[in-house]
Amino acid sequence: MGLQVKQRAVSYLEPLIFLLIDLYAAILELFNVVLVKRRPQDLLKTTKFADDAFSRFWLMLAPKLAEREVEMGVPALVASASGTVIEIGPGSGSQVGRYDPAKITKIFGIEPNLGLHDKLRENVKKAGLSDVYTIVPCGVEDVQGLRKHDVDQQAFDTVLSIQVLCCVPDPKETAAALYRLLKPGGKMIVYEHVKSRDFVSSIVQDIYNIVWPHVLANCHLNRDTARTLREAGEWAKDDLERSPFQEDAWQAFPHIWGRLTKAG
Repeated sequence: MGLQVKQRAVSYLEPLIFLLIDLYAAILELFNVVLVKRRPQDLLKTTKFADDAFSRFWLMLAPKLAEREVEMGVPALVASASGTVIEIGPGSGSQVGRYDPAKITKIFGIEPNLGLHDKLRENVKKAGLSDVYTIVPCGVEDVQGLRKHDVDQQAFDTVLSIQVLCCVPDPKETAAALYRLLKPGGKMIVYEHVKSRDFVSSIVQDIYNIVWPHVLANCHLNRDTARTLREAGEWAKDDLERSPFQEDAWQAFPHIWGRLTKAG
């Protein structure tokens, strides 16, 4: 550990930087509501304010995170999606340009944050997927909302989840719902940040996590997402692993990477 003190310190400061950017986004949204829109009463709508502030935060950060994902092999993961796809939490559309259009029949983007929809539509159009991409404005746990958009159980060839399962309200319930959406033989494609296996780093995550979910759209730093997904149902093939790319075990944001294939 002694040889990694400096590297660890830099890694452990990264969540703090995220929090500061989020604070900056919240201040900008506060100014927007009070000084631009002149509707200070809207601050009482705390859920909407939090969603709008997070939208600002995400639009600031998404391009940089997308660059980092290239180094981690995410584009190849997304390009392996095929058939009818359900993309969980597409956000502003960082992944849409990474699909292989020749493999795609239809994509449903499940994005409850309305403040991200304009940028998502813009990126869908740039990717040439407007004819096959439908934005669904609800959470994956909203069964009735999904049905309104013809999202049915056992109807999908691929479920794509890129850094989203950290934020869902009930990980086990969501994992089970995603499992039900897949056809037998369907693939769940995953790239998620998870709880560290390193003792010191896991403590750092736990400390940050006291505040983190409350200001960053319910994101959790310390979820064992691989275990949650594996326990969601029976899998015929398990290619899920800690990221095979250059990540040290002690980093503040370790990832899992890969695919699970539904049995049947």
